[in-house]
Amino acid sequence: MSERDQELNDALQALAQLYIAKLPAKLEEMRLAGQRFESDPFNRENYTSLHRQLHTMAGSAGTFGFPEIGDIARQLEISLKAYINGDSWDAVKIQDFVAEVNKYIATAKYVQVCAAEAQAEVKSQLSNIVPIGVDSATRLILWADEYEEKNQEVIQVLEQFAFEIQHVNQLHELERAILEKKPALLIIDADFQNKHFAGSDEIMRMKSHHVQMPPVLFTSKTNSFETRLRAVRAGGDAFFLMPIDILAITESIEEILSRSSPKHYRIMIIDDDVDLAEYYSRVLQGAGMIIEVLNDPAFVLEQMASFRPELVLMDVYMPDCDGVELSKVIRQDPSYLDVPIVFLSSENNLQKQLAAVKVGADDFLVKPISPELLISSLSTRAERYRALRTLVMRDGLTGLYNHSAIKEDLIAKMSSASRNVTCVSVAMLDLDNFKKVNDTYGHQIGDQVLRTLSHLLRQRLRKSDVVGRYGGEEFIVIFPNTTAEVACAVLDKVRSAFNHIHHSSEQGEFCVSFSAGIADSRQTTSPDDLISIADAALYRAKHSGKNKIVLGDQ
Repeated sequence: MSERDQELNDALQALAQLYIAKLPAKLEEMRLAGQRFESDPFNRENYTSLHRQLHTMAGSAGTFGFPEIGDIARQLEISLKAYINGDSWDAVKIQDFVAEVNKYIATAKYVQVCAAEAQAEVKSQLSNIVPIGVDSATRLILWADEYEEKNQEVIQVLEQFAFEIQHVNQLHELERAILEKKPALLIIDADFQNKHFAGSDEIMRMKSHHVQMPPVLFTSKTNSFETRLRAVRAGGDAFFLMPIDILAITESIEEILSRSSPKHYRIMIIDDDVDLAEYYSRVLQGAGMIIEVLNDPAFVLEQMASFRPELVLMDVYMPDCDGVELSKVIRQDPSYLDVPIVFLSSENNLQKQLAAVKVGADDFLVKPISPELLISSLSTRAERYRALRTLVMRDGLTGLYNHSAIKEDLIAKMSSASRNVTCVSVAMLDLDNFKKVNDTYGHQIGDQVLRTLSHLLRQRLRKSDVVGRYGGEEFIVIFPNTTAEVACAVLDKVRSAFNHIHHSSEQGEFCVSFSAGIADSRQTTSPDDLISIADAALYRAKHSGKNKIVLGDQ
């Protein structure tokens, strides 16, 4: 078990112990609720309170390692639900039901004796969790072929994108290099050393001998179906014809390596059961997700506006406002029409589940649920939402945020900074002499320059920094928790790296620079004004020599 999984395991066991400690108080609340129901069974507050107690126990007991107690609670919940829905119960029936509840409470009190077994059950569940991904610590790429000199241009660009390239020019040395260096990725010629399929055959040989392989990207001078098929059968993640498209292979490498990184989906959990919400929060955080827990539904719109979830996970039954009603409230706001809503409840009645889905929910999961199923179900929904949002919010050429999306993000970042008393910096970038690039080399080459800069910005900046295409050859970067001076130092390194990249065209190689202006939220709390200050600084950079970064006036 990895250190990260061990930490999650320890945290969830601690939550299970806390649940056991709180159990006597929860059972006493249930006993009192049953007493009130028996004394006045027609009082709505009395029977809904008892139902809520049973529903919560049905969902939480199994989660914390006591499935039998959860199952009994569910049966009692189903019986009481029939009464709530109109079944006629006489006084004897009500007394018998409350007696069953009290019998259940007496049995459940023994769970404290079973604490050790509960911890073992939670631990066994966690051992099956497969993390969605782990950040790669290395950016080392092994390049195995005989064309090191011909590939120098590609290698130079990859190095500007902060990759380390090491060459292997003998096929028999490849396995040892992989085992010793443990690269993040392998690029290999399918026909290494002029032998038909030698490269792809060697990859298949190593895999048959259970060599731990990184992702593999094949190159080849041969554009045949047979060559491509052999690359696929060898487990190749991508295939590129020579001469290699520099930007295409760079983007492919980043896409391949990003698969192993946590997706950091933003999940909001809404559940009045504090212990259960915390449990699910820890499980999802262990899978790399960002979690916001809300125990009071009354604050849902306020929290959604600040947190901007990519999925909402909520219980069906909550006091004052149930999940069905809450989903309708959320859907009333046009901003949240497409945000996935997943119900998580002990309700196993199919008609009830269908009714919940009809009012706007996207899925219905039943408590208790295994950690791995919960992670998988939410990841699938959140990834689909993220992909659809990308189509709407991203610039088609560069893949960066478009004009409206980047301004929306800046408003959110500045609002958060104001609440947390932190600083946000904004940089406006503009390519120097870009019209001349288009006029001299053509718009297709100009587009490649734009894509190269966008790719470099994504690679050289932090994951928390947000990059957008503001329009034409103008870009904007948002640096959260960063002053203008620090942002300037970081961006200047990107400026230098970009200026050293050689772009190819039929007319020959050429380099391009950019200028930038930077301002931060110490100067203004208005997003529009902050952009204006940065834009004015950009104007000064342009008119004082270009290829430089200027700070906005204080």
